[in-house]
Order: sequence, then C-alpha cells, then structure tokens
Amino acid sequence: MVAPASPVQQVSLDEHIEMHGDLPDSRNAATPERVLGQKETAEVVWRVLDRLPFDQRAVVVLREIDGLSYDEIADSLSLPVGTVKSRLARARQQLRSDLGNA
Repeated sequence: MVAPASPVQQVSLDEHIEMHGDLPDSRNAATPERVLGQKETAEVVWRVLDRLPFDQRAVVVLREIDGLSYDEIADSLSLPVGTVKSRLARARQQLRSDLGNA
C-alpha cells in the first residue's frame, strides 16, 4: 500500500518575500552579454589599479575591496589616518582620470 502524498504547503507571496527576501528581478538576470560586459569592466578596473603606485593601490584595495575602515587600514599599514585618507583621495582621483580615458 502506498502512503498518501503529503499536501502541498502554500504560502502567500508576501510571506515568501518576508521569509526569503525579494524575488530576483528578471530584468537584471545574468545573460551571457551581461556577464561578458562585467568581466570586461573588471579587467579594465584591475589594469588601471595595477598602474597605481603600491602605496595608493594598497589603500584602495583595503578600503574598496576588503571593506576596511580608515582606522583599520591605518592600523594594518602602521600609518596615520590622515595619510590613509590622502593616499585614498589621490588614488581615487587617478582612477577617475584613468577610467575616463579607458
């Protein structure tokens, strides 16, 4: 004898969103063209980052990629916070310039 199938549990859309977050937006789905564009953009950004002097590149990576605070960067590099901020400002200015020309 086969056991009866359990009833399918239904939840409202609002309840699903509350439990799991919003539904994926199909307009932003990863199409091959979109993935290729993101890869090409990432390659350009890394090339431009590689052109920065090491001290500037280090603070950009620690701040923008690793998400460290100014104080954490200063501690990890044994620098004053002001030096971290000025290196980051110069690096961002150079990145804007280089990315504008890329």
